[in-house]
Amino acid sequence: MAIYASYLKMTAAGNKEIKKSRERFEQGKRGVEKLGGKILDAYYIVSKGEYLIISEFPDHDARVKSMVHTLQEGNVSYEVFRILPIEEYFKLVETA
Repeated sequence: MAIYASYLKMTAAGNKEIKKSRERFEQGKRGVEKLGGKILDAYYIVSKGEYLIISEFPDHDARVKSMVHTLQEGNVSYEVFRILPIEEYFKLVETA
């Protein structure tokens, strides 16, 4: 499965109901799982007021669908990066 790093930043609307952060995270997690994905790890970046979510999805289409569902809520904006485990990267480099 493909692994992604997502940086989420709360919007003004999201900050108005910041106390619902846990509830929204759990809702997002369920949405990821419905698309065949899994959240591997999640962190709050204190100095930035952002979240770093490490997740995996069966394909890029599922990742995009998850992103659309999240953005429609209006609570966060974010960037998504496809990341590779270091050993996978080394194998690609060595066989290029």
